[in-house]
Amino acid sequence: MSRKIKLPPFFIYIFILWYSTEIIFNSTLNSILGISIDKISNIIAWVVFVLLLVQIMFFQTYSKKELIIIVGITLPIVIATGLSGHRSIMSTWMFIVAAKNIDFEHILHIAYKILLIMIPIIILLSLSGIIDNRIMMRGSILRYSLGFSHPNQLGLRIFQLVAGYCYIHKDKVRKWNYTLIFLATIFLIKVPNSQAAYITMGTLLFMLLIYRYIIEKKKIYMELYKRCILWSTFCLGLFSILFSSIDISNYYILARLDSWLSSRFSVCHKVWSLYGVSFFGQRIYVTENERKLVGIKYSLWLDNAYVSILLRYGILVFLIFCIGYLCLIKAVRMQKDGILAIILFLYALYGTIETGLYMITHNIFLIAFSSLLYRKPLQSEDKLSNLPQMENIKK
Repeated sequence: MSRKIKLPPFFIYIFILWYSTEIIFNSTLNSILGISIDKISNIIAWVVFVLLLVQIMFFQTYSKKELIIIVGITLPIVIATGLSGHRSIMSTWMFIVAAKNIDFEHILHIAYKILLIMIPIIILLSLSGIIDNRIMMRGSILRYSLGFSHPNQLGLRIFQLVAGYCYIHKDKVRKWNYTLIFLATIFLIKVPNSQAAYITMGTLLFMLLIYRYIIEKKKIYMELYKRCILWSTFCLGLFSILFSSIDISNYYILARLDSWLSSRFSVCHKVWSLYGVSFFGQRIYVTENERKLVGIKYSLWLDNAYVSILLRYGILVFLIFCIGYLCLIKAVRMQKDGILAIILFLYALYGTIETGLYMITHNIFLIAFSSLLYRKPLQSEDKLSNLPQMENIKK
């Protein structure tokens, strides 16, 4: 008797195509078969967009409540995307909506395997001289990209890889894993010198050690620990907006912090003063080519995710994202997934230094929003039936 071969869901093929090419497109590879990477990237972006629409419209069914929520969030995102000319949040939202029938952990396993394959390939291509190793300077410090488009991209992917490993192996983290995280932190300092990556990686190590101690010695404090994660996430967003809305140079301690973080808050304040805040979003000109269009001669950048969302997409989308992110961490806490709560907090911390918090290519854990949207468990059914063991971290 022949056995039927069960094919993976359509969404999985879309995800593999998109995530694999995203890593390639953020390398120093210039062309494939004579076709420029920019052109191929644009084609793939439209192909993925169409495939996601097909998945959302023809491969999924929705309850009335789900439709109301989806439409209610989609409309302001579409308006903000049109006004800002920036598609990152729209892309993130489409992946969240399209992941209805897929287990979150399954997606994370696939993303982890892709990273495990693609990162070494790009580094080896760079070390062999096939693609460029872009070298930049931070003061007197050399920063290496090892084949990625920017040292920060290398830092980002390494952090993604380690965060994915910690989540996938959350029920069997051992002592040597902490050594691995420590070595990854040293690598991020010495090679790409990516501030966002090594700060979050070092914080990951610190928070995991606290988590391990509480689980083994002070279980009574676990709920307090998770509450602290939730409130700390709220404070990161609040202080990002507060520090960027004022002239931080008037406050000595804050000015020193800003200087250490490469003037991120003070430059965000310049952009804020120049463009102001809108309700539905606006076009912000910060790149070199964009600034030439409007005659701005000094450098501008938006390296804070919270300020970037607020200024680019407007107040409404900012509130939707921030409230949703806090609700996601609260839902994770209720499902007793401490490791995921830590990772979501770390991306919130990452968002104070880079814009990757709301970009699905930078923060693949945003797909967990799908579980919140469709009221489905974050863990697979076999793990849900064994919740107490989820919190056990082996020695």
